[in-house]
Amino acid sequence: MKKPRHVVTAILPAWFRDSGIVVLCALPLTAKELPQATASTWPQPYSVERDDVNQALTLRTPYYTIKQNLKQGGAISSIRLTYGKAPNLLVRPFETRIQDASGEVYADLNDPTPHVTARQDGSNVVVTAEGELRDSQGGQSGIRIKTVYDYRWGYVKIQKQITFPKNFRAKEICPVSAVLTPTLSAYGYRDGRMEEEGAPPFSFNAGHWGKVTPGGAAAIDTPYVPRYAMFVNPGREGLEWFVSDDLAQWDLQVSGRRGLGRSLLRADTNPAGIAFTVSPYKNERSAVHVPATLTYDYYLGVPLLEGHAFKPWFHASFNRNRGEWVSAEQIQRWAASGIQTVHCHNDGDYYGDGLFWRDGSYPPYPDMDKYDKVIDQCHKDGILVGTYFSNKELHPSTAAFKEHGVEWGRMDRKGELRHNIFRGKSEFGAQMCLRSGWLDYLKFCVNRVLTHNPLDGVYYDWNVALVCYNPRHEHLKPGQPAAGHWDIDELLNLMEWTRRRVGPHGLIIVHDTMTPMFATENFANYVVANEWGYGKWPAKGPNLDQLPLEWSLVNARPRGVISYGQINANAPRSLFRLFALEALLAGVTPWPASPETFDLYKVLKPIGALETCRFADWRNRAVIVSGGRCGSAIYSRPGESWLLVGNLDETTHDIHCFLHPDKLPYPLSSVTSAALFPTSDSPAKAGEEPESSVHLDAQRLTTSGLAVSVPPHSAVLLRVR
Repeated sequence: MKKPRHVVTAILPAWFRDSGIVVLCALPLTAKELPQATASTWPQPYSVERDDVNQALTLRTPYYTIKQNLKQGGAISSIRLTYGKAPNLLVRPFETRIQDASGEVYADLNDPTPHVTARQDGSNVVVTAEGELRDSQGGQSGIRIKTVYDYRWGYVKIQKQITFPKNFRAKEICPVSAVLTPTLSAYGYRDGRMEEEGAPPFSFNAGHWGKVTPGGAAAIDTPYVPRYAMFVNPGREGLEWFVSDDLAQWDLQVSGRRGLGRSLLRADTNPAGIAFTVSPYKNERSAVHVPATLTYDYYLGVPLLEGHAFKPWFHASFNRNRGEWVSAEQIQRWAASGIQTVHCHNDGDYYGDGLFWRDGSYPPYPDMDKYDKVIDQCHKDGILVGTYFSNKELHPSTAAFKEHGVEWGRMDRKGELRHNIFRGKSEFGAQMCLRSGWLDYLKFCVNRVLTHNPLDGVYYDWNVALVCYNPRHEHLKPGQPAAGHWDIDELLNLMEWTRRRVGPHGLIIVHDTMTPMFATENFANYVVANEWGYGKWPAKGPNLDQLPLEWSLVNARPRGVISYGQINANAPRSLFRLFALEALLAGVTPWPASPETFDLYKVLKPIGALETCRFADWRNRAVIVSGGRCGSAIYSRPGESWLLVGNLDETTHDIHCFLHPDKLPYPLSSVTSAALFPTSDSPAKAGEEPESSVHLDAQRLTTSGLAVSVPPHSAVLLRVR
């Protein structure tokens, strides 16, 4: 008789037990802290379920479910996003394997009886799997492995400790290998090369982007371990992997030399999927003596998809403006136009008058009472307010820099600091590394401002981990040179701390152009992207399929895409309108909101509350459009869907539309009515259509298709029921 499968649905402050299932919880919120409607930005408890029948350990949140296979070394075998597309992002579990000097391969997946335990650690869950690497027939190797999975909100920090028999020699050390679902074919990665290999000092190490093609060359094939890799089904879902702070683990631990490994990303056929492998050491011809123990720390992150559409994010900013604060009238105009958030952005001496907010200083202005009045006026008009912080800059004029600049600073191999200079001698600040006392000082600065001023939250610039060679940030003997590290552990710490500091309803805006990251964006309300790195737009702009991956990424957060990196200020306004149209069809918003944005996005008004809909961008397969350059997007709710049809050309087009109602986000068995809605400042009333709407032939729309006239660089809205 099979043992019953036990599930405890109550939240219990208990430890995991081998004999059953216990649900673990985060630290409880007080009544004052409890969110009225908890969004995914606020950390929530995991449930932990052990199924002894199917030999699986399941960790679940409202937004994702991760399973570990208790018959395959306790490895992560399934990752599913609640509102994603794939039933499992993994075709083959995450594996650790070692090839010995004779060519025999041993893997943790071949261990059918690992020892797996789980415990609660504050608001986190820690799972430990211990076992042996075995060959494909179950033969023993003497190689022991201990893997610790620290489950946090939106990501898992993983540590692998591999212990070898005495005098063990290996041809390959591979802590990370998996086959991902074929739909995760878009990718981005951050190169693992450092100054030794010619990477520029203070390199920003922006992402490299591409798409895995079946039968093509490997998308990634490098002897250097990438610091970060993202795998994406664009607009829908994704997964990320990245290394922890200590880069020497991956670069130097095995042989003491860099560039002796091999990391691969390529299409696989057996099983069919996207194969991802990270081998810090790999040499088919020559084995190396390995240390008695190797330790590797890395992360897996997932985007927190909420399963509904977002309101367009309209944002503006203000600064000291030559001594003139933004007026109450301007704030009222912002509110009337739909602006939801603003932030104070005054990190440089733009006007040459010395009135700017020096990073790390307080108070920044002589008249902070007027700063507070701007915030109060914004609140009166329903606008949330944050203020700018750079996670990497400290101004040299501050006492903190004079005392700790060398200690906290981000250094190159020569031990030099980098100062961010603009317009001749003007300076934003010197670059700091979060893997130092700078992290605590930055938290102190944020807390100081939020304590003294009635802000809703923060805007974080430079929200990125960067490589540093400051020896003070590594555990070294006197005079020993730094091996190189980055500050990703501390960046995640900062994001978690910030969310707790601003609360479940507080405001966090992050800017991470060219370095998007699910694990950090999960704590943010809004994301700013696309500032630079993609070149200037041609006169007619790009096609939708030429937009960068980070434009909308996986639609997990409202995103603002910056136009000034792609469009010259003196370009025709039609190009700005096209920028807004392509943002509209992707479910994002130009940042900051332009006049064209406000005009074009009125087309969404008849839909009403967008949060009650599911969204599908221009890649949807429900609406097939043709006729010039065009695209579509969908806002769908039970019983009805709203179809956006956009014309990307400079002349009016009759765009042919064909609808597959069964492929809508909320499928319809049939379509009995279709109407073309005018642009309006008011939402449509339930069950009613405005007199100016145009009835369409619903049967024709779903059989042969019909033509809709769309003005240049514009979109029209259809409702089907």
